[in-house]
Amino acid sequence: MTKTLVQESLQQLPDEFPVEALIERLLFIQNVQEGLLQSERGETVPLEDVKKRFRR
Repeated sequence: MTKTLVQESLQQLPDEFPVEALIERLLFIQNVQEGLLQSERGETVPLEDVKKRFRR
């Protein structure tokens, strides 16, 4: 995560907000970024395997 991304996220929030809102937003962005990196590295699970796991 970059300082610029944090600043952009902060700018999107209203003038007053609970700190939890910023934390949740940053955690969401971090999780999305990590998921994209995992996908690029081929660390994904095929959809059919996921469906099998949830059927159990």
